[in-house]
Amino acid sequence: MKDDLISAARGDVQLDVAIQNVKMVNVFTGEVYPAAIGIKQDRIAHVTAPGETHLDAATTIDGNGAFAIPGWIDTHVHIESSMLTPAAYAEAVLPHGTTTVATDPHEIANVLGEEGVRYMVEASRELDLRVLTFLPSCVPSAPGLETAGADFTPAVIARMLAWEEIDGLAEVMNYPGVIQQDERMMGILAAWKQSGKSVQGHAPTVSGRDLSAYLMAGVNSDHESRTGEEALEKIRAGMFVEIRESSFSLNAGPIAATIKDKGYLPNVCLCSDDVKANHLLERGHINHVARRLIEEGIEPIDAIRYGTLNAARRLNRSDLGAIAVGYRADIVLVNDLQSLQATDVWVNGKAVVRESRLTRPQSRVEAPAYFFETVRVGELQPKDFAIRVDTAADTADIRVIEYDYAPGIPTDFMPVTLPVQNGEVMLEDYQGRKGPLNRIGVFHRHGGNQNRFVGVLAGYGVVAGAVATTVAHDSHHLAVLGTDPADMALAGNLLREKNGGMIAVHAGEVIAELPLPLAGLMSERSAHALAPDIDTFVERLQQTIMPGKNPIHRLIAVTLPVIPRAKITDLGLVDVDRQRLVPLVITAK
Repeated sequence: MKDDLISAARGDVQLDVAIQNVKMVNVFTGEVYPAAIGIKQDRIAHVTAPGETHLDAATTIDGNGAFAIPGWIDTHVHIESSMLTPAAYAEAVLPHGTTTVATDPHEIANVLGEEGVRYMVEASRELDLRVLTFLPSCVPSAPGLETAGADFTPAVIARMLAWEEIDGLAEVMNYPGVIQQDERMMGILAAWKQSGKSVQGHAPTVSGRDLSAYLMAGVNSDHESRTGEEALEKIRAGMFVEIRESSFSLNAGPIAATIKDKGYLPNVCLCSDDVKANHLLERGHINHVARRLIEEGIEPIDAIRYGTLNAARRLNRSDLGAIAVGYRADIVLVNDLQSLQATDVWVNGKAVVRESRLTRPQSRVEAPAYFFETVRVGELQPKDFAIRVDTAADTADIRVIEYDYAPGIPTDFMPVTLPVQNGEVMLEDYQGRKGPLNRIGVFHRHGGNQNRFVGVLAGYGVVAGAVATTVAHDSHHLAVLGTDPADMALAGNLLREKNGGMIAVHAGEVIAELPLPLAGLMSERSAHALAPDIDTFVERLQQTIMPGKNPIHRLIAVTLPVIPRAKITDLGLVDVDRQRLVPLVITAK
């Protein structure tokens, strides 16, 4: 029996679809030339050479002179960070030309463990978007420094890597554990090597011999480079550098400034990491990352290669990333190579976007009822947010987490001396440059224990009232920031009743809220329905109690103990570089 694909490639049987009259972007040669593309089943069967005759197909589509590029590939994303379910996420990114994403569901894994990962797999199975699921490697992200809703030990990792739906091991966030050859991390890496699957990295500010150690362990990618110098060192070392433009980390500018004179680089690709629903609609997705590189001086063809061919090679997918015979028929039409706005998109040979509109809604999977009951915290009282020391003390020297310490180092510890009254540290008396000081309470919400810790922040910008969130990377406990303990207790209690999300309180009144009841991370609404609520929440924060840029980023990242240098978890203050808990109170006298 003859193979229909081979016969179609040869011209012996009719093609299913022919896309005529396009300007073909060849990611292998860097050329752009007139062509037609023939599709049979889910594959590209033929691409015409200049001067070749018309293709015969059951369906012929006029490309109207548009540029044809391969489908965009996001090499590293957390779908949950969009605040959308997989179906709603697919509906948001497909119109931008994204056809494949490599997702790490470690947000929901930290809340709901294996059941959370299984839900994300099942909720992605019938989508038009190709979702490659990587197994969270660090749940919790820093064992011994925090607790989570699950514990993915080496044995658990080995078992789950055997799932057919798992494409590899997701970002190895505990980079100090890898470099120091921690027993747990060595066990996790051994399970990955035994699986024969791919691996993803996470190595912020890692350089020199430490970078060599990380690479020697087998982890060969990173999406955490924030400066051009850091990215170039990793590119020179042969590491895949995933240039990121997320809702919180805008890295394309500084990296492009360093690499734009280096020509085409085979080990650079693009990722979004964490992009909220409103930004997906406003800016785009991987096309936005490529557009930013072009704006910063990268050649358009190279930017396209980074988001397609290089990305496919990074993910060990030889069937993706190019418009060429035998490749998956993932094709995007764009009117120009600067804006990269998609008009039409095919995935596996099926038209999923025509004239910038989805051709059908995406299939939704209902989450179990208990996924909406994940904020298991007792009632909070204002006294829970007090910083207490010996009642005999007059002053206390404490460690304060300072925000926006330096480029590439979002936080560090800052020693502050404050007066003490009746055993309570008086934060309100602080007169420094990054005031007012904010209190922060982190409360374990997954039911595994009663852990809680209260610390102090500088530069986080809450000037009154309180904000509570259950999106608090990566263990996603209930975190409450503010200046008024009464408002803080109220915000935390109200958010518990609403099963998660974000809420802001001032003078005993709710001033803004963003319900995210699915695992305390996601909404079940579409991106178009949710995005205005995100915008409204941010605007109200900025106009009232939390002025300044990007308030959500300031809320959700202070609890992440794998990003330098100072963080807080349910167990205490974390010195990220040394991977140690350090006391809040230095001295009290």
